[in-house]
Amino acid sequence: MNIEAQENRIRAMLEEVETDSSYESSSEGETDHCSDHNVNSDTEQEADDPVDLLSNSGQETVVANETYSDSDDDVPLSALGSRMFCSRQVGGSYYSSKDGTKWYKNCQRPNIRLRSENIVTERALVKTGARDADTESKCWNIFVTQSMLDETLLHTNSEIRRSQVKSNDPNAVHKKEITMSELKAFIGLLYIAGVTKSNRQNLKDLWRTDGTGVDVFRTTMSLQRFYFLQNSIRFDDKSTREERKKTDNMAAIRSMFDQFVQCCQNAYTPSEFLTIDEMLLSFRGRCLFRVYIPNKPAKYGLKIFALVDAKSFYVLNLEVYAGKQPLGPYAVSNTAFDVVERLIQPVSRSHRNVTFDNWFTSYTLMLHLLNEHRLTSTGTVRKNKRQIPDSFTRTGREPATSLFGFQKDITIVSYAPKKNKVVIAMSTMHHDNSIDQSTGEKNKPEIITFYNSTKAGVDVVDELSASYNVSRNSKRWPMTLFYGILNMASINAYIIYQANKSATVKRTEFIRNLGLSLIYEHLESRKEKKNIPFHIRQRITSQLGDPTPGASANMPGRYVRCRECPNKKDRKTKYICNTCAKPICMEHAKFLCQNCADLN
Repeated sequence: MNIEAQENRIRAMLEEVETDSSYESSSEGETDHCSDHNVNSDTEQEADDPVDLLSNSGQETVVANETYSDSDDDVPLSALGSRMFCSRQVGGSYYSSKDGTKWYKNCQRPNIRLRSENIVTERALVKTGARDADTESKCWNIFVTQSMLDETLLHTNSEIRRSQVKSNDPNAVHKKEITMSELKAFIGLLYIAGVTKSNRQNLKDLWRTDGTGVDVFRTTMSLQRFYFLQNSIRFDDKSTREERKKTDNMAAIRSMFDQFVQCCQNAYTPSEFLTIDEMLLSFRGRCLFRVYIPNKPAKYGLKIFALVDAKSFYVLNLEVYAGKQPLGPYAVSNTAFDVVERLIQPVSRSHRNVTFDNWFTSYTLMLHLLNEHRLTSTGTVRKNKRQIPDSFTRTGREPATSLFGFQKDITIVSYAPKKNKVVIAMSTMHHDNSIDQSTGEKNKPEIITFYNSTKAGVDVVDELSASYNVSRNSKRWPMTLFYGILNMASINAYIIYQANKSATVKRTEFIRNLGLSLIYEHLESRKEKKNIPFHIRQRITSQLGDPTPGASANMPGRYVRCRECPNKKDRKTKYICNTCAKPICMEHAKFLCQNCADLN
């Protein structure tokens, strides 16, 4: 190109700059939070001043966009400060949204240095307090602590005493107070029921004696006792609940839930990619904050917002949607902006990336996370947001094509997977128009493929919980939430166990061993009780691997009931079997001569 043609091209670009009256310089005194990717501040120009293109033809120009709107978001944009945008095309073309926000068509990174908000100095690992847990039960106790169990035991026994007064039968065997070993055994049976896919099965089928039941349930406790404990479990002081409900709709289980969340945050450092989404615990009983979500499998239940590691699927933070709380410490806003603000507190200023769906995504939220919390974010965007240009929402484009819009700290893309559909995503982590070559003819932008790879963290936790679910049908919402805590505790405990053992263990075996470890202490005390049927005590001895016969007290010469005769006969005998030590009468004994006995 000759010099004259080049000067004509520059003059045309200069005229384009001068006709654009919407540019203003950024406010003085403001500092750039991403100092390692600043462009030259000498190139900043006032909108009304001509740009010396001949002297700066090889540089980029930084311009400011003064048009913002918070009409469809949750916080005022004035808190964000002025934004700076860059464009390779000086005064170049841009897309304009409904509220006047400009998205430039070309904004490449001025250098190849990694942006400061993407530099994560921590790696995913187990924190010091949890590194010594080397068994299934120790890993589980990190999340369901002894103090949580003690509190549950205290309030459960208080409820049992109240039920004894009401029934006027304090001597009923199945209504006695619970011990710590029995509470753990109850939880262990829930885990075993989940492993055997029996969580929704009729309890009578699990206690059947015709060979179709699960043996460990009968040996651990009676069916009647399990029913009673299931109805008696409590997590708070019922005598003060009404007073606490005046300030908290979740008073019935608030203490346990908060302790569990704190334990999750204290035990593990997550990876650089996190996911925020909602999960639904199935529940159809009475509850002030029960919700209906038609696109969820359960549809009705308790909604929980979760922050999850997108790589390991470790549950880091949780918040139950408790509806409109009464005035008090728990009266918080339930808008998407405020929910995300509370969930990301454990990772604030850690330079990680958070992925969320279009219910959470907003222009102001993503810039707020970047500026105030040093967190990048990626998410899909609803088409009715006022910061989206009209051309990004139009259908009918050629399939597998993309439109990009750039600002200094945020990028938007509109991708057409097919002719009459567009997907819009926004990111403060991606700053170019890169296409993922691995998608072939689909030509998906890297923003879209990154979103797809990190969006499923909470959904995977839902699937893991459903695969070995401990939940049982209940009319009490605190029990439903308790079952959810147990499910997530087993997921986190499994991640800790694998990290500490540095070995791959099947999750099925981990949960089965966890359930058995929780019931062993109760089995040890149960086998010594004389009111337990002999065959149950004998089976307990076999499960514990104890070679000592369970009927050692039935020595020859002592008259006891024959185990083969019906109970109504009440036939006593002084003989026992030489092999299993079972008391038998002469009717059920077989005689052998000495030679045959020696051969056997």
